[in-house]
Amino acid sequence: MKRFVIVFSNEPGEPAPWVAQACASAKLTFVDNGPVTVELSKDPQAQKHLLSNIPLGENAALAPFYKAALEKVAGKEGRIGLFSNSWLLYLGQGQVDGCVLDFSGLEAQKQQGLAAGMKQQDVDAYVAKYSQQMQERARKYLPAEKILVLPTSESDAKKAELAAAFIRKLG
Repeated sequence: MKRFVIVFSNEPGEPAPWVAQACASAKLTFVDNGPVTVELSKDPQAQKHLLSNIPLGENAALAPFYKAALEKVAGKEGRIGLFSNSWLLYLGQGQVDGCVLDFSGLEAQKQQGLAAGMKQQDVDAYVAKYSQQMQERARKYLPAEKILVLPTSESDAKKAELAAAFIRKLG
């Protein structure tokens, strides 16, 4: 089944509260990663691949297993939102309709680093590098007009509003 899929990412954290608001406003069903992981863990072949991928991390060989688990969890939902830019890899080219990136989590880590005594230039370099990697990942799978980078200084309500408007333009 071809679905309309939007990937959200505010990594390295959990989904921000605005993600669910944006999904509801844009008439997307947000599919939590937890149930997908549970389904994935039930598949003996997926378990074999997971156990061979230590330390844990993305593994392109797991893509078919993630897709199958997503199919079970999402059911007949035609419009879904997923969290984590890893879904770009797992779903592959042409399977994602848009991506919304929020670097607020990185900014929070930056503040933690400064509070722990790290140098300003080091935390700035970390944020720049990681945000660049996330954007490059999105551009690998999607054209620029299907990627929204949210301003980190906006409120959650404004981020939800901006993301929902962007999603409605895409479909």
